[in-house]
Amino acid sequence: MTFQPPQLAVPAISTAEIAAAAKALGAAGGSSGTAKLLALLYDEDVDVDRVLRCLNTEPTLAARVLKVANSAYYKRAGTVGTVDRALQMLGLSAIRGIAAAGCMDRMPVPALGKGVDARAFRRHSLAVAAAAQALSQRARAGVDAEAFMAGLLHDIGHVMLARLRPEAVLAVADLPVIDSVAGLLAETVLIGADHSNCAALLAEAWGLPGWLGAALRTHHAPPAAARVTGTDALPVLLALGDRAALAAGFGLWPVCATTADPAWAASLDLDEAACAEVAAGLAETLHRLAPGH
Repeated sequence: MTFQPPQLAVPAISTAEIAAAAKALGAAGGSSGTAKLLALLYDEDVDVDRVLRCLNTEPTLAARVLKVANSAYYKRAGTVGTVDRALQMLGLSAIRGIAAAGCMDRMPVPALGKGVDARAFRRHSLAVAAAAQALSQRARAGVDAEAFMAGLLHDIGHVMLARLRPEAVLAVADLPVIDSVAGLLAETVLIGADHSNCAALLAEAWGLPGWLGAALRTHHAPPAAARVTGTDALPVLLALGDRAALAAGFGLWPVCATTADPAWAASLDLDEAACAEVAAGLAETLHRLAPGH
């Protein structure tokens, strides 16, 4: 089906409106605020002591870390009683990722029924994060932790749009599957902005790294390249992670379904079988990262 967008149906959402919504969203979610915590956790140069101090002053995040560390997956059930011990066992990158996922759990997501379902949104975000990380590992892209962190926030623009234009978001959620570029155009026409640009503006407003904003802005249309590594690989990892999440049953909206370009996997020296294996393991990975969710 070819989507034929009408002329702009609603006024465009201004950059100032998006920035204000990002700041309001970042101030929510706990004593320190989501934005402040994620700015710390997304800092690749952050030292261990700062992360430990953060967790020791945020009981719900510390509890999330301990719950994962004591899960059956790590075969340490009932033996990990402190965040320090969890850090020794799992490593700093894993702890940052688990804590960041906990921040996402506390973020207020508007209840719009099938348009924005908080539980489905969080599971989709975590699934894409886990898939992007697994693909980075297989491709030896060198951005395993960054891929996970980018995956967590790749669709945060949907939350912002739901706060700004809830009725318009519901209209887009009802659209059938179309290609990703047309999907973003549909968002611009029917809502007034697309979620990818909103996410990039949020990253800037929250003081998150530049590589993250660039990846969020282009995750539905990765730049063409014969071979990508490092942070240049993130848009491709997110696009493929999105496809893996959809294949595993953790998709979001039909209109968000991304048609995979064979060049994406080729740019990482991956094949379709590797992507399928990642998708097949996602349910188990999500159970490990968010037991009980």
